[in-house]
Formats: sequence, structure tokens, C-alpha cells
Amino acid sequence: MNPQVSIIIVNFNSEEYLPGCLDSIANQVRNIEYEIIIVDNASQPSSIQFVRDNYSEVRLIINDKNLGFGAANNRGAKEARGKYLFFLNPDTLLLDNAALRFYQFLEEEKPEAVACGGSLISSEGHPITSYGNFPSLLQEVGDMGFRRFFQSYYDRYLSIGKKADELQTPIRVPYITGADIFVRKQVFFEVGGFDENFFLYYEETDLFYRLHQKGLVSFLLPDVKIIHLEGPALMKENKLNLEKWPVWEQSKYYYYRKHKGIIVSLLVKKIQLLSLVFHYLFGPMKYPLLKTLKTTWKA
Repeated sequence: MNPQVSIIIVNFNSEEYLPGCLDSIANQVRNIEYEIIIVDNASQPSSIQFVRDNYSEVRLIINDKNLGFGAANNRGAKEARGKYLFFLNPDTLLLDNAALRFYQFLEEEKPEAVACGGSLISSEGHPITSYGNFPSLLQEVGDMGFRRFFQSYYDRYLSIGKKADELQTPIRVPYITGADIFVRKQVFFEVGGFDENFFLYYEETDLFYRLHQKGLVSFLLPDVKIIHLEGPALMKENKLNLEKWPVWEQSKYYYYRKHKGIIVSLLVKKIQLLSLVFHYLFGPMKYPLLKTLKTTWKA
């Protein structure tokens, strides 16, 4: 009998995080049939051998090169036997039976919904980004520093990174952070899966935007808690990862080009340049991006 849920994890030299993630699945997930698929993105041989030696029950797919987040997840999805796909980052820890909760929510509580996710928290228990609004020109302008003039509106309708700490019940959301996406497999394939032109970043935003365009809805379940250690994050300890910054920028411009057109994409680039100028002229204390860059460059 096929499992109800296929948990798909992309590995790239993540043996530091994988034991915690896989053990949390084994300890927390009950009363539901599931499989675990690890897609390895050309890790070091030691990382692949680690999985083989310690987690023989896991289905391991090995890529001969790093395909990126979306493409690797697509490959895992094609091998999945479950009705639902649970895309889970290797640097996550389940604190409860997330797979069963998500499954029951989509099967019984909100059968009209196609995807859901949980409330992400840091290792210290602090809420971190779990969902967000779709990117927009007004959001980009707000991120220059002007959002302080319409902070309430920005927080509710424009912010692309929102926390779930103030939520009490499941809510409909535009997109769910890629660290924990639970989605109907049939629908995932109907919209074409992840766009493999995104190597890293914005691939989940693009996926949910395409779901949104078809009138399909997704939910955030604040009662499901998942620790996200944010190993490969763009921002960590208030410092910008300068190696990942160009990848993030490239993905952002591609997203705008794809969904808003070349003119909007060029405008976003202009806004980004103006933002750096504004940060320089008016000081980093008012404009966090420059402060972040300066902190990173001095380190």
C-alpha cells in the first residue's frame, strides 16, 4: 500500500542537521503512513555515506551535480508514492505530529485548500518567518525605508516575511516559506512543480503565486511548531551572506520578469539601486540594509 505522505528532503552536505531532522520525524510522526525521500545535490561522498550507514530506511536519490532546491525537490516528487508531498528542509526539527496534522487539515477541515504549513521558530523558541505576501513594487518601495509612513498597511498587506506568533487559528496565506510545504501531489504536478530556473530563493513564492493564479488556496497552521535552524539562510546573526546575495537578487529579478514583465523587473532594479543610495545618504540606523552590509563587510 502506498504511503499517505512523502516527506522530501534536499541534502547538500547537511549531515550536521540531518540526524536531528530525521530523528524528529521518527519520534513525532505517528498514525499515518509515510516515506522519506532524500535527494542529494552532489554532496561530499561522506555526506552520502552518512545517510546510507545510518538511515537505511530512507529512499536516497543522488544527483551528479547540484541542481538547486526546486529541481532537486521536483526529482523527489517524481519518485514519491504519497498522496501528499511534505517538502522539509534538512535543518528543521518537528516538535509535534506535523505530517498527521497537515494531512487531517487538508483531508477533513479544509478540503478546498491545496497546501499548508506550520509556525517556524528558532532554536531559542523565537518566531521567525513562516509565510508572506507576494512581492510587489510598493513592497520594494517600503523596504527602502518608506514603510514607516504606512507601517500598519505594510505589515498586513505587503510584507513578504511574516511570523505566526500572533495567530491563534489557521489562516489563509499567499505563500508558505519553503522550509515546510505540505501540498497535494496531484495539484503540485498540475501547476508544473517548482520552476527549475530558480536555483535558490523565490521558488516557493513562484509556486504559490501560480497556485494563487488558479484560484487555489493555502493555509498557515500556527498550532504546528517546527524549529528552523536556518543553516543556509541569506541572513544570520544580523549579517548578510555575501555569497548568497547575488543568487537571491537573480531569483528576485527573474520572479518579477516572469510574473510582472520586463519593465517592472527593471523598475525593481532601479529601486534597489535607489535604496542603496538612500541608505548611504540618510544613515544605516534608518535603513537596515546598509547597516547589515556594513556589519558584514567589517566582519
